Amino acid sequence: MDISLDSDQQMLHETAVTFAANVMTPARIRELEETDAGFDASVWKQIAEMGWAGALFPEQYGGSEASAVELALVVEALGQGAIPNPLFSTVIEAGLLLLDAGSPIQRETYLPRIASGDAILTTAILEASGGLRPQEIRTTITKAGNGFTINGTKLFVRDASTAEVIIVAGRTGDEAEDVTLLIVPQNAPGLTLRRMPASGGESLWQATFDNVMVDSDALVGDDGNAWAAIARLQLRGAAFKSAELVGIGQASLDLTVTYAKTREQFGGPIGRFQGVHHHCAEIYRDLQVSRLLVWQAAASLGEGLAGSREVSMAKAKCSDAMPAATRIAHQIHGAIAYYRDYPLELYYHRAIAAQAAYGDAGHHRRVLSELMRTDLDGFRGDNRHDLPVHYF
Repeated sequence: MDISLDSDQQMLHETAVTFAANVMTPARIRELEETDAGFDASVWKQIAEMGWAGALFPEQYGGSEASAVELALVVEALGQGAIPNPLFSTVIEAGLLLLDAGSPIQRETYLPRIASGDAILTTAILEASGGLRPQEIRTTITKAGNGFTINGTKLFVRDASTAEVIIVAGRTGDEAEDVTLLIVPQNAPGLTLRRMPASGGESLWQATFDNVMVDSDALVGDDGNAWAAIARLQLRGAAFKSAELVGIGQASLDLTVTYAKTREQFGGPIGRFQGVHHHCAEIYRDLQVSRLLVWQAAASLGEGLAGSREVSMAKAKCSDAMPAATRIAHQIHGAIAYYRDYPLELYYHRAIAAQAAYGDAGHHRRVLSELMRTDLDGFRGDNRHDLPVHYF
């Protein structure tokens, strides 16, 4: 697979990095962390006007039908600038979920408004266990007349306070994958929201559904047959969250190299010391490996769960390496890195949050080990090495 960038993709990345570096200050980012929305609506509108909110949507819905690699470049740049935004909740989760499984009316209602930056949507999937398997879903959906009734509690719902609708997953049968998706207005009677404390300042919410009733046209896809779409949502989320982690790692390295060149100790800049050289080289090595894995993962995304091997490789690596990069960056900086007025602390907490989203490193290593056990050829991929028999 050729995962090098062409000139248009390089220009896109440069444009996105420049935008993210100049659109808001660290002080403004800190202010937004204290708000319920968690992001600046005017900045989100600018992101949409750049065409990034609808990048993966078909032209008929206001999109540009860009590749997943190109969106990953944008996500990386926004992560590098630590720009809070509802791209994950509105586009990567809800928007692409509706594109996968929504009815024509649902797509026409929401996708053009997402692409233009006029609508915020989100999904409510995870529950108290935090698990990503279908059996972890305990919220119940029962038929009631011409509609459905929802009962249960969802956690880690992104941007719920500003979303006009929440796409909620609930159980409709006894089998593990008997799961249904419904579109619920954020102001529906019986739905209550509570802000959850979150590392990195992300706007995460607990959503409690107490006999919330919706009509039959709220159904997304087929009743009791939504798990495949949810699994694809999680796969895409892991791929693009890996891209965000790469952006976090790049910002941490840039801050560290600049500091090492300017901070003087023992008669000169600390960057002249071999130990600092080694640390920066290790960050750079892991950053480049992670970036290539992310590009490979994004390029591999296709129909269904295509690319799951590549996504798990990327998320496992990024979830380990990029938080470690921020810790090494703190060691080189010393005490100044722990001040909230210095931006490195922003990236440290964002790395912690991002490594856990859509499955941490341990989860994705288990996915890979299960693939190796059940489908060795699939695990090896198309360009496999001929290893000695005793390795497998």
